[in-house]
Amino acid sequence: MKPIQQEDRQQAQRLKRNIKCLIHKELHSINPWWLISFHYRDHHSKEDELLQDVADLKRKLHRIIYKSRDKTIKGAGEYPYPRMLFFHETSHQGTGQFHTHLIVEKLPESLNTQVEMETLFHKRLPQRVKALSKWKSTDIQRINPDEPDYRRISSYLGKQTNLVLIALDPFNSDLSPRTNEKKSTYYYLPRRRRPAAPPDTAAPEEKPLPQHLSIL
Repeated sequence: MKPIQQEDRQQAQRLKRNIKCLIHKELHSINPWWLISFHYRDHHSKEDELLQDVADLKRKLHRIIYKSRDKTIKGAGEYPYPRMLFFHETSHQGTGQFHTHLIVEKLPESLNTQVEMETLFHKRLPQRVKALSKWKSTDIQRINPDEPDYRRISSYLGKQTNLVLIALDPFNSDLSPRTNEKKSTYYYLPRRRRPAAPPDTAAPEEKPLPQHLSIL
């Protein structure tokens, strides 16, 4: 094996280990309740479009969650939405088609059952989010709050990580804020880009990523 190839392989292995460790830490920083895997319509293989569609899905999911909140609680301040972690992978069939894994915290009681989650992701969201497939499979699993399940999930969601693609979506995920005690330092994940701004509009300010995403 050539020295450059060996170096790339070692770097890729190190990156995969660090991403799995990061996912594991994020699982411990939230109260993960559901793991949902869903697909998009055919020919959904452009990353910029994917990030836009996931942002659209998250906004509409937030609306549904807000309308389903416990309205008997008054004066509680800003509504604390369940935190979400998004992971995007490509098809193992080599089509380049994306699918997404979503980890989300406990939802309002009226939504937080297996039956209601199936309805939400099989019917309600596909009717509101054009990019979602209405016929491809959707898998919804309850996450066990224990270390073995966290390690299994971390390994599973980090399996496709390489020097070209990282499944973790830092723009749409609700990542834990971690900064250096002395000085906040920010880094960027490779390949993850913000969607392009529409014509004749000012480009949005690039949002820095927290220090704990320094993985290379």
